[in-house]
Amino acid sequence: MARYIDLILLWLKWPTAIFLLLSVPALVHSFDYFNFMAPKFYALAGGIGFYVLMIIVTGYNTCHTMQIISHELTHTFFAYLTFHDAGRIRLNPDGSGGSMILKGRGNWIITLSPYFFPLFAFFYMLLMPMFLRLSNNHWLVYGVFGFFVAYYWATVIEQVHPKQTDIKKEGYIFSIIVIVAANLYTSGIMLAFCSKSWEGVKIYLALIYRLSMTYGAEILKSATQYFQ
Repeated sequence: MARYIDLILLWLKWPTAIFLLLSVPALVHSFDYFNFMAPKFYALAGGIGFYVLMIIVTGYNTCHTMQIISHELTHTFFAYLTFHDAGRIRLNPDGSGGSMILKGRGNWIITLSPYFFPLFAFFYMLLMPMFLRLSNNHWLVYGVFGFFVAYYWATVIEQVHPKQTDIKKEGYIFSIIVIVAANLYTSGIMLAFCSKSWEGVKIYLALIYRLSMTYGAEILKSATQYFQ
């Protein structure tokens, strides 16, 4: 099964990159629709601020090891999702990074997943509706979500660089397109979730579809006029 999935993903590699690239105008435009003055976003910002303050007070190395672990766990998560046999996670003794033992060739989603998928924030999002029902302090629930959002972005910023082996493996152009565009999706989805939970995510994706169709029609119209 894994071999067939890898083959399908290989065929879809550049079509996916092109789709993501064409979605960028709609993704950027979509941020205009969020009401950042809503109390939920203040709580989210508070959690982000707490993470930044924690890094300043305790030092960067406090979270560095956990960032490496979350990076390798994300590789492992997508390896299992695509039916691969993933083994142990290894951390370099010098703290410079780590590795995940994967049987088989793998695919580009496994390779690049840590740079666009917020693993801890995702699992918190799955549990967050329950936390909101059980807790009387919704500000705290949204604040913790903000903490995980900041943790994810700090991890991405730290680990995306020209010497990153994952990025080299999939190629700089492809990796840049996927990481930038997919993170716009990821950020929008997390903001939409903060706004209206999973219903907000549904509304957000529908908005992206409508905006993409609008921009796509404009691009097609311009291209037609250019070649006439």
